[in-house]
Amino acid sequence: MPFWRRSLRHHRHTTDIFSSEKKDQQASPIIDQRERLLDTPYLLPKDAQEQSRLNFQHRVLYSAIGNHYLVPLRPDVATILDVGTGTGIWPVDMARLFPQAHLVGVDISAAALEYTSSAAYTFCLADVLKGLPFPEQQFDYVHQRLLVAAIPAANWAGVIRELLRVTRPGGWVELLEIGVTVQQAGPETSRLLDWMSGKSQERGFDMRCISQLGAMLAQGGLEAIECHEIPVPLGDWAGHVGAMLKADVLSAFDALKGAYCAQANVPLEQFEALVTRVAQEWEQYHASYVFHAAYGKRGQQ
Repeated sequence: MPFWRRSLRHHRHTTDIFSSEKKDQQASPIIDQRERLLDTPYLLPKDAQEQSRLNFQHRVLYSAIGNHYLVPLRPDVATILDVGTGTGIWPVDMARLFPQAHLVGVDISAAALEYTSSAAYTFCLADVLKGLPFPEQQFDYVHQRLLVAAIPAANWAGVIRELLRVTRPGGWVELLEIGVTVQQAGPETSRLLDWMSGKSQERGFDMRCISQLGAMLAQGGLEAIECHEIPVPLGDWAGHVGAMLKADVLSAFDALKGAYCAQANVPLEQFEALVTRVAQEWEQYHASYVFHAAYGKRGQQ
C-alpha cells in the first residue's frame, strides 16, 4: 500500500567587483528584511514575495521549454515525486497532465506552499539533505529543479543517491538547474556571476558544478542518461520569454542580495548599481542564460 494511503566568520575584505565605485567607500549596515529559514543552508528567502517569484519562475520555464518535464514519461505513470516543491505549483500542473497519477511534493518548509494536498497530490515536510521519508523504489518519476542554492557541494552525491533510492527500477530521475553560464555575457555580467560564485563557494555551494549534472547522475548509478543545455534569451530584446526570464533573474538577485552583501560587507546600493548595469548589458549583447538539465533511468537490478 502506498505510504500516503496509510497515514500520512564575517569577511572583513570586500572583493573589488564594483569597478565604478570608490574603493574606499565604507560599507553600510546590511538589514535583510526578508523572512528566511533557520538552521538550513538554503540561501533564498521563504516568504510571500518569494512565493510569487517561484510561481512566476514556473511559468517562465514552461514558456521557455514548452513543457513541465523532459523525461520520456509513459502515459500510465502512476507515482511522481517533486523534491523542493516550493509552492506546489509543479505537481499540481503535472496532475492535470497525468490525472491517473498520484503526485507527492516535498519541501523543507511549508512557508511558500500555496497548493495543499488533494486527492491527486500530497505534500510532505521533508529535507532531502537528511533523507526522504519514503520506502525504497516508491516512485516512477522523481523530479528536482533549481536547488543549487539549497544543496551544498559536498551533499550532491548523497542527494542523488537518495533520489535513486526512492525510484522504482525502470523509473526516471530528472534534474534541472541554472548556474553561472550566460552566453553573450558582457564584462559586468561575468564580474557579477564570478563574484556570486565565489561567495557561494565560501558558504559551501558550487554554482559551477551544475554543468556536471549528467556526470553526477552516472556516478550515482543511473543509466540511459541524457544531458541538455537549454539557452533561454535574457532581456527585453528577445520578446515575451526574454522579458519574463529577465524579470525572474532580477528578482532572484534581489532575493539573494541581503545574504551575499552581508557576507561580503558590501553595501546594498553597490550591488544594486551593478545589477542595473548588468541588466543593461543583457540588452546590448543579446545575452542568454543557460539552464542545465539531465535525466537518467534506474536499472532493473
